[in-house]
Amino acid sequence: MTSAIKRAGFRTPNNDRRPIYYFELPPITGELADLREQVLGEVERCRQCGCGTLIPQLPFGTELDRSGLMLVKELYHLILTKAQELGLFVGFYLDPCFEHGVIHAMGEIDDHSLRAKLLTCREYVCERGQITKQRLSPGKRLSLVAFDEEACDLIDLRAFVQDGVLVWEVPQGNYIIKEYLLSEDMDREGANYLSYEASLGYIRGVFSLFADTFAPFLGNTLSLISYSGVGFHGQNRRTWDSSFNRVFEERFGFDPAPYYPALFSAIGKDTEHLKACFMTVRASLLQNGILRALHDFAKEMGLTPFGNLSEPKLTACSFSMGDAMLNNAYSPCALYDKAYMYGTNSVKIAAGAAYNFDVDRVNAELFRNYASFDRDRLYRDALNAFARGANCTAVHLPPDMTGNSEFCDLVARVQTMLQGGRHVADIAMLYPIYHLHCRSGLYFSEAKGYEYPSTPSTADYMTLINSISIYSGHDLTLLHPDILNTRCHAENGVLYLDNLHNKEQFRVLVLPATYMISLQNLRTLKDFYDGGGKILATGVLPKQAFEYDPNGKNDQEVRDLVREIFGDEACDPMRMQDYCYHKNDKGGEAYFLYFNASAADGTRMTRSSTVNQALISFALPLDIYLPGMPRLEITGALNSIYPEFHTIGLHRTMPGGGMLNHIHKRYDDCDIYYFSNTTQADYNHHVLLRGAFEIEEWNPHTGEITERHSKLLSYRGELYTTLRLTLKQCSSTFFHAVPLKEIPAEVEKISSIKHLQSEHAALMSEF
Repeated sequence: MTSAIKRAGFRTPNNDRRPIYYFELPPITGELADLREQVLGEVERCRQCGCGTLIPQLPFGTELDRSGLMLVKELYHLILTKAQELGLFVGFYLDPCFEHGVIHAMGEIDDHSLRAKLLTCREYVCERGQITKQRLSPGKRLSLVAFDEEACDLIDLRAFVQDGVLVWEVPQGNYIIKEYLLSEDMDREGANYLSYEASLGYIRGVFSLFADTFAPFLGNTLSLISYSGVGFHGQNRRTWDSSFNRVFEERFGFDPAPYYPALFSAIGKDTEHLKACFMTVRASLLQNGILRALHDFAKEMGLTPFGNLSEPKLTACSFSMGDAMLNNAYSPCALYDKAYMYGTNSVKIAAGAAYNFDVDRVNAELFRNYASFDRDRLYRDALNAFARGANCTAVHLPPDMTGNSEFCDLVARVQTMLQGGRHVADIAMLYPIYHLHCRSGLYFSEAKGYEYPSTPSTADYMTLINSISIYSGHDLTLLHPDILNTRCHAENGVLYLDNLHNKEQFRVLVLPATYMISLQNLRTLKDFYDGGGKILATGVLPKQAFEYDPNGKNDQEVRDLVREIFGDEACDPMRMQDYCYHKNDKGGEAYFLYFNASAADGTRMTRSSTVNQALISFALPLDIYLPGMPRLEITGALNSIYPEFHTIGLHRTMPGGGMLNHIHKRYDDCDIYYFSNTTQADYNHHVLLRGAFEIEEWNPHTGEITERHSKLLSYRGELYTTLRLTLKQCSSTFFHAVPLKEIPAEVEKISSIKHLQSEHAALMSEF
């Protein structure tokens, strides 16, 4: 997008750049005439507050009978007709009650083909030296094994079954027979999200209920299909599918049936490898089930999908929703839920997925179920979301923010500027999904309320992301292992993301704590290091290869490569020190920083100040410097599940009130820098932007555009444009930067940012 188009869109944002407006329909009772004015008022309010699309939602817990469904259809027709008159768009929300209705109706005719399935286990006692004759349970059998927990010995018993009866002579040992079955999830009227066919059937079934209502508006006024709460929803998250064993064997080349106990307990030295394989397949079923079905159905209908996962805390995502980055690949979406800053971490996951998979939009649902609609806090959370990568938002607004378009005009200007272009960051971080997979497990227990996952104690990657962005002041891109293997290459100390549109290049690779890594990933990192690349690792270095090899050759290669990158000291478990440092003659450098603190959620972490010192010591000319930024020492509180988050008190306050953050996007003829300040103090200091630019400041709060004075400096062999950045608390701004056509012959050189702070204070005051 050219500067001229950006300028026009900034002054008068198009409707498709405006936020989406969620609103709740009134209780579905009575007649249409009783609800007409209230519903039409909401549509008018959507236009009045400056949104471009509206999504009606049923009241929480609604269940519909036939008359209720007819009333909902009439309400949708009313909404669509009015929206068409006003030039607005409408989204259809896949409310749980529609899902329940379809699954229940099919169950009434004894058709459970679309119903969610659960992994269950039956155990049978046997005695050593005796012949066991046991009639087995009916149903889809996935595994039948004898397991000796003391010796960690597994015996596949499927060959000993005839006509549903197990006949087996029990050897010496303390064996117990375990039969793993697929059962219908009868505790809820839910669809099978792990099956593409079942998911597509459920969506088609829901949509068919509204076919006659939607037909005249489909693809124009009706433009979006919305969903939420995607995840493993069965008891103890044991959601499963009959295709599991087949998909597993196709991917990994061996039958998983004898190893099912690894999902629940240790079965020997290969437990972590097998668990990672199991969890990877389980995650892929969710991605290629409901999420791919939603994407394909939306494309077929000419709609845009918009939706999020079941929980904005994704540090321990494997248990509750599988692979959060892959799940976000089709329609990346963050979620701010319940309280101020609850869900901040989810933006980096969604944005990383968008950058990895070359998706233009990073969606975010803001202010859902907030306990307190404090206007100032809502503004701050929106600014936090944008500066961390969101560029297409759907909002739940309180009544006092729908009386005028001030907030939504701000959002529309920001989204106009941030949609499109290429993300620019010098730092990449590997998403440690295999570490999360191999440290997760299933269990059998009576479910009581929401089943929050247990975070692996060494899962530090979200804490590390915040240390780099909030404390050190540098942006980063999260890289999925699949993307690092298929779309990245290293050359001369630079790691390239080779997308068609979002091409990126990185000078630093951050490796969070991970026991297990893709061997091909590590080979690429070795090429990166050998060519002069900089690597920073924390907490735990890899010891195992995700590519499972029973002979252990891949694990050994991982250990050898780690030693070559990080050195002998880092691989010595008996060494006690703050960090290890290793380098090569090509300029490659590698730090291994030990854990030296505990986070609020109980995980281990490396202090932000330690991480920052390591980044500084690389002496690289990074993209942006904010010398006067407030540095927030990360506590890990943003990682906490909601009960802990609430107890800690972040719903009421946060040190500094928020954060100073930024994002850099590159377009065909300009660079766009967005800065936001959600702290409780003004920021009035200079900023350094790598490159030689002519700068304008574009204020998204007012729509004003002003020229800015700037100065060129030379730092670490690169040209920088420096100017003063003034941000009042709870405010944001854009710098629109056009490359200079002529570079002055003489440019002042500086040796350090601290040097710049002292020597140029007087100069900066002129700006």
